[in-house]
Amino acid sequence: MECSTQEQINKKLATFLIEQKASIVEKWLEHVLLPQNDPFYEEVKKNGYQTILELINYLETGSLDRLNKLTNKMATERIEAKADIGDFVHNINIGRSVVYELLMCSLLNEHEKGKGVLMMQRYFDHLLYLSVKDYTALKDSIIEKKNQFIQEMHHDRLTMLGQIAASFAHEFRNPLTSVKGFIYLLQRELEKTEQSDHYFDIIKNEMQSLEEKITQFLYLSKMRGLEDKLVHVPIKTLIEEMIEFMYPRFTETNIIIHADLDEEVMIEGDSSQIKQVLLNILVNAVEELSEWNGERKIEVKLRRMEDKAELSICNNGNPIPDYLLENVFEPFVTTKSLGTGLGLSVCKQIVEKHNGTIEVSSEEDITCFTIMFPTL
Repeated sequence: MECSTQEQINKKLATFLIEQKASIVEKWLEHVLLPQNDPFYEEVKKNGYQTILELINYLETGSLDRLNKLTNKMATERIEAKADIGDFVHNINIGRSVVYELLMCSLLNEHEKGKGVLMMQRYFDHLLYLSVKDYTALKDSIIEKKNQFIQEMHHDRLTMLGQIAASFAHEFRNPLTSVKGFIYLLQRELEKTEQSDHYFDIIKNEMQSLEEKITQFLYLSKMRGLEDKLVHVPIKTLIEEMIEFMYPRFTETNIIIHADLDEEVMIEGDSSQIKQVLLNILVNAVEELSEWNGERKIEVKLRRMEDKAELSICNNGNPIPDYLLENVFEPFVTTKSLGTGLGLSVCKQIVEKHNGTIEVSSEEDITCFTIMFPTL
């Protein structure tokens, strides 16, 4: 008996919607939020009518299975029209309000109106859920495709950049070798004085700096293969060697260096490339701290963690700005006014060639580079 009564109420509600369909859509269109010159305005009207038809179908069959086709169409059109999801949700809720308002003003009795509100509430809740779900899924798909396109473009540009860098580096390295040779001959031939020795020292230092920059370009353009140079590399020993190598710079710039190193940790790889990583990060720390007015500290830690070696190099200089932090390992990204922005990019490539990872964290009082290598 109750089932029969519900069926009768649903029939009355369906009849009411059929009679009021044009009024509902007309009233709804007066309040919807649409982009200016919306290219799908006529489709929006059709969607309004289809929404009522699907509600009638729900009252007659009790099924919401057909809603997916409608919500997918509406979501696709709203995205192509560049409509905001907030406006999309608002428009659906406006439709709900219009239906409720007309229902409350109908000639149905209070019991029938109450049942109608419950049925329509379920329908519009499901319509809203599917619409937002479809809109979000389509938007995510578009964003993913755009990101993929950007990454492919970025990769292509880096490949081209690498080729240019390789050509540039080789073109400079060959004459640089000749210049070094003639400087050596001049140093032997000319009469030595304190002033000339000073000049030659400056030339040597500048030549060495230029060679380091060229080497960084070569690292950027094409990493040397590790296959022919795989050896057991003692990380602790390399760290101690590089700290000793850098010690005059630490002393000159009043930097306190503290090394907290576990027992020796062995990895497989190329010791010269690992040294390059250590040198780049330590030099960066020294250059950053040379402009720091307070106490200057560098802390190096090495820990063995199961099958990995964790190396951290921290300094208490100025933090890396947030807008640079995410891209600090990209080529030509630098915080230095005269920096090339290649050092950390080279570090990342070397570490990844050794199946490791490198990350950076930077806060107000400390900046840390953390490197993880697989151990033997």
